[in-house]
Amino acid sequence: MAGGQLNVLATLDQAKTQWYHFMAIVIAGMGFFTDAYDLFCISLVSKLLGRIYYTDPTHKDPGTLPPNVSAAVNGVALCGTLAGQLFFGWLGDKLGRKSVYGFTLILMVLCSVASGLSFGSTPKGVIATLCFFRFWLGFGIGGDYPLSATIMSEYANKKTRGAFIAAVFAMQGFGILFGTIVALLVSAAFRNAYPAPSYADDPRGSLVPEADYVWRIILMFGIIPAALTYYWRMKMPETARYTALIARNTKQATADMAKVLQKEIAEEDEEVQRQAVAAGDKWGLFSPQFVRRHGLHLLATTSTWFLLDIAFYSQNLFQKDIFSKVGWIPPARTMNAIEELFRIARAQALIALCGTIPGYWFTVALIDIMGRFWIQLMGFAMMTVFMLALAVPYEHWTRPAHHTGFVVLYGLTFFFANFGPNSTTFIVPAEIFPARLRSTCHGISAAAGKAGAIVGAFGFLYAAQDPKKPDAGYKPGIGIRNALFLLAGTNFLGMIMSLLVPESKGKSLEEVSKENVDDDDGTAAEARLNVLSTLDQAKTQWYHFTAIVIAGMGFFTDAYDLFCISLVTKLLGRIYYTDVSLPDPGALPPNVLAAVTGVALCGTLAGQLFFGWLGDKLGRKSVYGFTLVLMVVCSVASGLSFGSTPTGVIATLCFFRFWLGFGIGGDYPLSATIMSEYANKRTRGAFIAAVFAMQGFGILFGAIVALVVSAGFRNAYPAPPYYQDHATSLVPQADYVWRIILMFGTLPAALTYYWRMKMPETARYTALVARNAKQAAADMSRVLHTEIEESPEKAAALVDGGGGDDWGLFSSQFLRRHGVHLLGTTSTWFLLDIAFYSQNLFQKDIFSKVGWIPPARTMNAIEELFRIARAQALIALCGTIPGYWFTVAFIDVVGRFWIQIMGFAMMTAFMLGLAVPYHHWTTPGHHTGFIVMYGFTFFFANFGPNSTTFIVPAEIYPARLRSTCHGISAAAGKAGAIVGSFGFLYASQDPHKPEAGYPRGIGIRNALFVLAGTNFLGTIMTLLVPESKGKSLEVVSQEVADDEEAAG
Repeated sequence: MAGGQLNVLATLDQAKTQWYHFMAIVIAGMGFFTDAYDLFCISLVSKLLGRIYYTDPTHKDPGTLPPNVSAAVNGVALCGTLAGQLFFGWLGDKLGRKSVYGFTLILMVLCSVASGLSFGSTPKGVIATLCFFRFWLGFGIGGDYPLSATIMSEYANKKTRGAFIAAVFAMQGFGILFGTIVALLVSAAFRNAYPAPSYADDPRGSLVPEADYVWRIILMFGIIPAALTYYWRMKMPETARYTALIARNTKQATADMAKVLQKEIAEEDEEVQRQAVAAGDKWGLFSPQFVRRHGLHLLATTSTWFLLDIAFYSQNLFQKDIFSKVGWIPPARTMNAIEELFRIARAQALIALCGTIPGYWFTVALIDIMGRFWIQLMGFAMMTVFMLALAVPYEHWTRPAHHTGFVVLYGLTFFFANFGPNSTTFIVPAEIFPARLRSTCHGISAAAGKAGAIVGAFGFLYAAQDPKKPDAGYKPGIGIRNALFLLAGTNFLGMIMSLLVPESKGKSLEEVSKENVDDDDGTAAEARLNVLSTLDQAKTQWYHFTAIVIAGMGFFTDAYDLFCISLVTKLLGRIYYTDVSLPDPGALPPNVLAAVTGVALCGTLAGQLFFGWLGDKLGRKSVYGFTLVLMVVCSVASGLSFGSTPTGVIATLCFFRFWLGFGIGGDYPLSATIMSEYANKRTRGAFIAAVFAMQGFGILFGAIVALVVSAGFRNAYPAPPYYQDHATSLVPQADYVWRIILMFGTLPAALTYYWRMKMPETARYTALVARNAKQAAADMSRVLHTEIEESPEKAAALVDGGGGDDWGLFSSQFLRRHGVHLLGTTSTWFLLDIAFYSQNLFQKDIFSKVGWIPPARTMNAIEELFRIARAQALIALCGTIPGYWFTVAFIDVVGRFWIQIMGFAMMTAFMLGLAVPYHHWTTPGHHTGFIVMYGFTFFFANFGPNSTTFIVPAEIYPARLRSTCHGISAAAGKAGAIVGSFGFLYASQDPHKPEAGYPRGIGIRNALFVLAGTNFLGTIMTLLVPESKGKSLEVVSQEVADDEEAAG
């Protein structure tokens, strides 16, 4: 059909970066802030829960969560996220992005608070309650994935769309950072307020009763930033693309975007509007047309996200265990419960700061320069290299002198996960699918990622067990070394699958999603709406930054949870699974650890698929609030997990963690799509990367909460180390520590609920999916503070049908146009998260392995948590958070593709650098070098595929499928995270002396080799990811041809 792009869409694509873009980044990023906060803190919380509810003073070691309980606590949020991604992704396409955007925030806030208030007369009851609320927290977080991604994608201009979506996802970095701060402050405060001996000195006294407040405070604190954005989330107008293309109200889209951009947008010619709006309603998800156009794209986004999250969640959820394995964190019995939490939080914070967070912002900086494809490919490649560098010389790294080098390489895998597939797998699904399916596809992609996260979390939990001496309750595994080899292979596969991901850099959403392309001849099929052109050409405004914060809160929460859960699992093991008759403090049994760690990944995967699809069906905004609500509610509920027995507490915790993950999962496709569709095409990559970089703040906040809570309880309830007194090394108050930590993470996200609800639907959804170009123009006029007038002809065209809507997801047309793209985004995100989550989840164990954290028996429960939090915070500050913002800074300069390629490659290199001389790194004099290299892996994960995998899916798919495909890609990432989390847990087990309850594994060294291979495969698969730098969303998604855009 004839004509140019609708004025409102053209305006969006050409819009200069404005304040509104940054507001959108913040608003959309709060879900990811919460996601990261929760992911950061749950590992801390699970540690403390083990001490509080499962400690037997007669055992030599403090209690840990039994394997099944740990699996539930860690994994239930993933399951919830997965469900939320799928549900809200679909709902966002059905009801509109904004319509459900506030609900996800509310869910996150309420569930975060409820998690911290988890109750029960027995440990089992507390855990059961916690799991219940964490599932719903994950459900809300999952909803934010497709909604935030789609909203940001449809708000951004095509030049910087990648950066904008990456920025939304980078809010995970802030979530991690916030988690770090909270964990460190809380643990430090409690440690000082309640001093306790180490478990070895006094098993009973090492766990002060006040420790029970610590985990609750940490869990609840993370939602505060997200909650603060609620007003602005509610104020955001619906995206112009939803209003114009799905709601078929180009007039409203023009009005909305004129307000957003603070610019007059010309009214559409009626004939052009009629043709444009009519362009995309003839085919649906999985129709032959969809499969032909986007089948490979969806395969790419789901597989790469799945593979990414296997590694990514394996790393994130079990950082605490890796820290212990390599000797970075002392044995649990040498610390009291709160000290253990503090140390784990500190160690994880270091990884996040040095690797994870920088990686996010590297993606934001470079995604619109390098492109999505190259960043993702690079990220997977570098993750593969660094995993191999960790795995090959694993025994070398375990020596005390080499611990620092190990941590450095380990951190670099996080850097390249985030400056790589962890970001791009989020971004791409929000860009490459049609507006009417964008949220749905993002949700599917994100759900695939959460499936990977579940695989990583649970698989690693068991596979990483020492083959000779598994942890109590676990079967012998393949050891950490062999698990790292597996993760390397996963990353390598992600690199291969990235070859299917199209490049969306510099293209309009309609171009990259081929909503303007005629099926018969491949030429432009719809007119270029003014509102979309305005968005692509819009200057960067305050609203963009608001959108980044709003959209990033889900990732803040995600990162917070990822940071804290490793601490929480340590404490949970001490609390609920300590046998004072044993020489070492208790730890969660393998199945419990797998459940606690992985259930949120399962929820995230589900949320990514569901909300990704829902975001395309109902609109990005329509379900955007629900994911936030789900995250908040489930975060709170996780901290309130109740039970009359340890099993009950863990079961409750796992339940709520699943739904927490479900909510977090929803934010992946929604936030990425929203930021992608809001941003202008010049800085879109930076905006999306900034949303994703909110994970860095989530990590930081998690670290702060964990440190403050553990320090406070440690000081208030002093306890001897476990080896001095098995019984008193765990004070009763330690049970509060993990609850506080889990609940705190949702506070920031809850604060953004109002603003999430105020956001208008993205212009691309309004115009291209809702078929209301006028409404899209009206919405964007308000947002951009510019007059946007749609051509009546263009607006009328959208209403009457034709061209771009005659094929659906997995249709032959979709497969032809986007099949390889979807394969690329899913596979690279899948491979990235295998490595990325493996690193994040097991930081605490690696820190111990390399001697950075003393043995648990030398600390009381809270001291152990404090030390782990401190170590993780250091990693986050030095590697994770900088990586996010490097991406933000360079993504629109370097491009998505090159940043991803570089990230994967560098992660591969640093993993090999850790693995080959592993025994060297484990010697005392080399611990610092190990930590530095480990931090670099986080840096290049975030300044690499961890950011670009989030960004690219938000750009390269048509508006109607953008959220859905992003959700699928993100879900693939979470699937990878699951694979990484659980695979690494079991695979990294010492082949000669696995931890109790675990089978013999391949050892940490070999596991690092596996992760290096996984990153290398991610490098290969990045070749399938197209570059979207500087292109409007319509061009990069092939919804309009380049020449048509120029004409329009």
